[in-house]
Amino acid sequence: MKDLLIKIKNFSIITIIASFVIGLVLLIWPDESITAVSILTGVTTILLGVSAWISYFAKEKSVVLATGGTVCIIVGLIICIKYQSIIAILLFLFGVFITISGAVDLITSFYSKASGLGTWGVSTILSIAVLVLGVVIMVNPLHTSQALVRLAGAGLLVYAVVDLVTFIQVKKAAKEIKEEFKNIEPPIVDADAREVNSDDEIDSNGREV
Repeated sequence: MKDLLIKIKNFSIITIIASFVIGLVLLIWPDESITAVSILTGVTTILLGVSAWISYFAKEKSVVLATGGTVCIIVGLIICIKYQSIIAILLFLFGVFITISGAVDLITSFYSKASGLGTWGVSTILSIAVLVLGVVIMVNPLHTSQALVRLAGAGLLVYAVVDLVTFIQVKKAAKEIKEEFKNIEPPIVDADAREVNSDDEIDSNGREV
């Protein structure tokens, strides 16, 4: 149990450091981060395709392996070469979805007002904010991608700081509990010990007869 707790503690420290470093990189260099992640994704996809073809020639002549390997290689090359266009298309589609969702929520807030619900005002403000966000994403998806990357970086930094504070508090609490257990003295049992011969008879109450 103690070894498990030590491993969890070490893993928590690694997670905090990794989250802080990645968050800092995303916050300071959003463009470079998008490029690196996109190229890494493309290269990984290409390697999957190559490994599928290696398995095709080395182990079994499977049409599925050949087809899957070819598709992975083509998709990986497209991601590496045209990653900005792919990101723009994905963000545009995301903006369309957000815009439709905001419009539906706005109409729902109007129905809430007609029904006399007191929360319609907050719902209306949030729906308008979501609607505006969706339009902004559709109009300028690449610039929005930088903002989203920075937002993700800021979120990772906040997570790292909060997790670090929690880690310090847990470690302090564990240390205090350990000190309390050290200060607790074991109970002293005061009992008269008396040797009993095997020939002696004992009654039902445990007394020697």
